[in-house]
Amino acid sequence: MTSSERVSCFYCSKYAHVVKGYPLNEASHDASSFTPRCSLHWKYECNTCGELKHFNGIAWCSTCETFTCLTCVEERMVQKEFLIYDYYYTIPCANCGNMNPALDFAEYDGAHPFQVGALQFEEGIDIWKPSPTDEIVMQEFPHKAWGRERVLSLGKRGHWKRLDSLDDISPITLWDEAAPVWVSFMEEGGDYHHKYIILPEVYRLIDAQQDEKILDVACGEGTVARHLAKNGAKVTGIDMSKMLDFAIKREEKEQLGINFVRLNATQLSEKFSAGSFDKIMCNMALMDIDDYERVLQQISQVLKENGIFVFSILHPAFSWPACNTIRVPGDSQRNEDRMKVVIDYFDERPVLYTDTPPTIQFTRPISAYFNELVTNNFAVVEMSEPKASEEVVQQFPRKAYLDDQMVPDFLIVKAMK
Repeated sequence: MTSSERVSCFYCSKYAHVVKGYPLNEASHDASSFTPRCSLHWKYECNTCGELKHFNGIAWCSTCETFTCLTCVEERMVQKEFLIYDYYYTIPCANCGNMNPALDFAEYDGAHPFQVGALQFEEGIDIWKPSPTDEIVMQEFPHKAWGRERVLSLGKRGHWKRLDSLDDISPITLWDEAAPVWVSFMEEGGDYHHKYIILPEVYRLIDAQQDEKILDVACGEGTVARHLAKNGAKVTGIDMSKMLDFAIKREEKEQLGINFVRLNATQLSEKFSAGSFDKIMCNMALMDIDDYERVLQQISQVLKENGIFVFSILHPAFSWPACNTIRVPGDSQRNEDRMKVVIDYFDERPVLYTDTPPTIQFTRPISAYFNELVTNNFAVVEMSEPKASEEVVQQFPRKAYLDDQMVPDFLIVKAMK
């Protein structure tokens, strides 16, 4: 590579915009990518797992003289403006437990092992050593300052494929096969999104009251139904999959008074008379139902006048498969480096997720749901696109910080008949 073809390190270039005199090192890694990097801003080997990690996701312990990455331990987040950022991770040493900053902040603080001489760096690398006289130009929104400059070329596609027909697919069979996995999953409280993002908002909107008759459509193994019953509601849960077997067995033990019925959601009026329920809810299921128009018509029929209907779904615009999640650089652990690109929003062909066990989803645009609500005499009372609370951000910084601020993963709707 000639001098005219030399490429500066992506991070050195960005830091030089805010720190007067910051050295511009030549990129020796990923030189042809959108994020070429020098050795200082490349990857470091974790002494615990042996994997190479992006410099913003690994810390150096000067006591033990070892690196620990945030995959091996539980990191914490510290909010502080520095360089082009407004937070950094502190990572406990896997050996002694001392908390140490990730290398991006360590460099800013003058504590990077290259800066203090604990490790030898490659010849030709100019190491910045901060001093009190350094002029640092802070930015109003550090984490957004340069995100839009990056070309969104690094993507991760989920294990799924579009189906032109359901000739060889039985949705109920797929859910039956997935039942043990989902039951185990929910019995442990569900994942981060269910426990901290979806269910708190669903429960707020349904607002279960003493002796209200509530129908839980596609109740699965019964998590929501049990919560409503514990709040004094008279609950009926319906489902077609084998997950209902687990719900029934648990009800036999807990005796909460829930009436679990094996019933297709398209046949509600065959079991229940018109106006049977004060409230109806359908949690994270409408996108898994092919004939959602019929289901909404049936829900309207068995819901009383002025009754409340609450449903939650994967956000049609900002979740798989309409969205791709990407990182630039691809191995970065910082949340602002994770972005979403909307693709195929109007493609309504069914999606088969080929993970183990496989599941199926019926994608449709937001307007499809709302137009069908109007058709069935519903008026939207409230719409929620939930995001993490400050408490959740502090508890799960890598999952929550900025991620839920950028785009919502879920859509929750409260409607009145």
